[in-house]
Amino acid sequence: MSSLTSSSPGWKSAVRKVKKKVDSMVHNYPELPKTLPREDRWIGSKISVKNYNIFLDRNEKIGYKFYWENNNVYIIDMANREHEAVVSYLQECFRVPNNGVKRGPLKILGQPSPDIAVCPNNAHVSQPLILHPGPPPGDGRPHARFICEVANAQSIDYWNTKCEAWMHEKYVRCVFGIKIYPKKIIGITVHRQMIARLWTRGASAGSVLSADVTLEGAGVYVKEWDFGTIQYNNNTPTPTGCNALNLNAFQVTIPISDAFYDPPIIRGVPAEYAVFVPGTVVGVNFVIDLYEIQQEVLDAQ
Repeated sequence: MSSLTSSSPGWKSAVRKVKKKVDSMVHNYPELPKTLPREDRWIGSKISVKNYNIFLDRNEKIGYKFYWENNNVYIIDMANREHEAVVSYLQECFRVPNNGVKRGPLKILGQPSPDIAVCPNNAHVSQPLILHPGPPPGDGRPHARFICEVANAQSIDYWNTKCEAWMHEKYVRCVFGIKIYPKKIIGITVHRQMIARLWTRGASAGSVLSADVTLEGAGVYVKEWDFGTIQYNNNTPTPTGCNALNLNAFQVTIPISDAFYDPPIIRGVPAEYAVFVPGTVVGVNFVIDLYEIQQEVLDAQ
């Protein structure tokens, strides 16, 4: 008769099963469905924020996007080729100022929460004079300054609300969102409708004050681009004009200096100060060409 020892595969497997069972009993977080779910499927209830964060850590690379609301967890989107193509392109755009250095002044992070988060390297974050001074920025940690959200199955209203929710965080300087619509076949041609929106703290050419009234006091503005092969929200298949590289109307520029926004907090309010940009940073703006995003989606579909 065989017996299990501490070095045998069977013993290790048994230990893993016990640990998993204990983990499930201690932490009340949902398990992913065994079959491919609809993107808006509810998967767990009575989930605390702490256990939701544990759940995200355990499932960081599986390609689902989750949403937590009132202790309930939902699947709201799933990564596919088009989604990942756009995310990869945007990550490369945000890496350009690092000038090819693998551990440069900027960190470009992925899921589990936003699709992309851009933050300064720890070495370029000011340490507070007072321990635990309050919420970021200015608490000595490299919090994200830019957020990117790419939506496939999410409704435009949900995607818009999620993007604007990020702007309620004082340390977030801008949010860039892409909404990709399903394929639309006209004749023998496959078209895609796509829009982009950029939320910033301060007006720029073509931007308007955010419709979110709770953000008005913060001076949050939003600008939109309709850049698919045909216009969205239009029954007539009309081209958008986004049909070549380097068209000014379809260039998104974001100041690199905002990525290093890190003022001290005084009575809960960010103080006025001069942003310091490391000398190793290359360029003045992040540049996103929407035609390239359009082509990435078409190539991946």
